[in-house]
Amino acid sequence: MNIAIFEPSIGGIGGAQKVIARYSNYLQSKGHKVELFTQRYAPETAYEGFEKLKINIVKPTVKIFSPFTFFKKFKGFDIHITNGFPSNFISIRNKYTIWICYSPTRYFYDLKKITFEQASICGKILLSLKNLLFKKIDLSSAKKMDIILPISENVQKRVKKYYKKDAPNIFYPGVDFNEYKRGEYDDYLLCVSRLEGPKRVDMIVKSMNFVKNKKIKLYIVGDGSEREKIKKLCEKKDNVKFIGKVEEEKLRGLYSNCLAVIYCPIDEDWGLVPIEAAASEKLTLGVNEGGLKETIIDGQTGFLLNKPSPQKIAKKIDCVANNKKIAKKMGIEAKKYAKKYDWKFILPKFEKLVINTKNQNNKLS
Repeated sequence: MNIAIFEPSIGGIGGAQKVIARYSNYLQSKGHKVELFTQRYAPETAYEGFEKLKINIVKPTVKIFSPFTFFKKFKGFDIHITNGFPSNFISIRNKYTIWICYSPTRYFYDLKKITFEQASICGKILLSLKNLLFKKIDLSSAKKMDIILPISENVQKRVKKYYKKDAPNIFYPGVDFNEYKRGEYDDYLLCVSRLEGPKRVDMIVKSMNFVKNKKIKLYIVGDGSEREKIKKLCEKKDNVKFIGKVEEEKLRGLYSNCLAVIYCPIDEDWGLVPIEAAASEKLTLGVNEGGLKETIIDGQTGFLLNKPSPQKIAKKIDCVANNKKIAKKMGIEAKKYAKKYDWKFILPKFEKLVINTKNQNNKLS
């Protein structure tokens, strides 16, 4: 089949970019002709795998015009797969569309209030304009999709709530478990995250003020708009090391040898971090919100905190740091539980769904 894949920008950080590269390459390896369409492509910062794919730049390339870019008709393809907003707008003028939905756009819906409150004056104006101009189109594009594939039960509920549309099939993003190995259980916890407000990385850093175990350290890996803010917070603490963005091989090494992973985002859509931790036989200290409730079993494969605070996080860090045997045992259980999220189980089912979608539409047309 000829498959077109749409994403506004390629070359950033985050789980969604990893997922796009992985499933695109898988479909291509199965003999399908795959082409990606994007406004912006930065190969120097893109995840491994994108260089093997045909990538088309669509105009206009200016970010503010993204919604208009994906209104176009894209001819010659059997299936159109879309990812992040506003590439989902392709369903307005194109048939046979599948949306891998990481979430209904959060500043339109569940995070509208908090995003607006945290924005600058110019940001507030821009958010208001986006809601006024594009929210209705977003709703229309969702209705026109042949299939919406939420990436978790958490996102599935949002699709039902905001789009009033059933999405019975879930596309769980996974990892290649064979690429992750268990190493040592050294005296550091690893925080891997985009450095953005809703990820609560600042709260995690502040928690180290209350950690009693003087051996344990916290390593911060990631990049984002709050990079300088988080970096400054880290520099004030002897028990925190700011690492920033790293290559995948180094990241896997950090996972391999950490004592545990800590990840506390607000109502996360899904989150690959607990899966990557589990593949390395490490527990995750997380929050009892969003996708983490699907990937972590509290007290068995990790810990889920209610209403997290620096003090609560610090208490759990000390618990893990003072009980390495428990950390090892929970890490083993985490890998057993998360094994179902290995790509080798997920991707064949996804390819079958893509093929069936086209075949079913052929019968109806």
